[in-house]
Amino acid sequence: MRLCFRSMVLLLFFATSNTLIAEELPGWGEVIDPVGNCPVDFAEPGISMSVPAGLHDMNPRLQVTNAPRVMQEVDGDFLYEVRVADFPRPQPKTGVEGHQSYIAAGILVWQDDRNLLRWTRTASGEANAVFLSCEQYGQGELIGGGNFPMEDKPITLRLERRKDRLILSATYDNSSWRKVLERRCSLEKELKVGVFGLNVTEKDVEYRFEAPYLLSSK
Repeated sequence: MRLCFRSMVLLLFFATSNTLIAEELPGWGEVIDPVGNCPVDFAEPGISMSVPAGLHDMNPRLQVTNAPRVMQEVDGDFLYEVRVADFPRPQPKTGVEGHQSYIAAGILVWQDDRNLLRWTRTASGEANAVFLSCEQYGQGELIGGGNFPMEDKPITLRLERRKDRLILSATYDNSSWRKVLERRCSLEKELKVGVFGLNVTEKDVEYRFEAPYLLSSK
């Protein structure tokens, strides 16, 4: 069968696009970038995730879950850890599309775009503060979580699933862990877990992640 030049170009374009969408980072997982403008690259000693200005959120209640992420599949109980480098606080009143100036990066547990949990190092321009934040969503609604004080420096986050419980912990020195929160888990057995970064401000943000550790039966 003969293909015209236009058909060959289109086939090459779609093949290349699919390859980019399904990019795998060894030790980290599959890169998922719904907007298509958030590059993820290896950056010693981990990876960098660049999230440009605009709306890159992870909020089912607002029906916006387009933030970039790097995910792995898990089945049943698991433990996931990652170190999140520090990043500058946004300036006040720099949020886009009615948002406050808010950025965050950390762990994402994903069932689908209506059911997820995020555990992040977060910074707010209006509050001029850095803090830990958990948001748990079920059927598109916020069903629990909270904000917790932290020092303005790098931190390692841990999330464990033990049957019907989710346990959220953190440490600065990778030795003295502090349990911050425990939530009931209503998510399915088969999930995805990994890192993500959100940005709803007028300024580009770069996040850096190090030392991912996943213990899972899958």
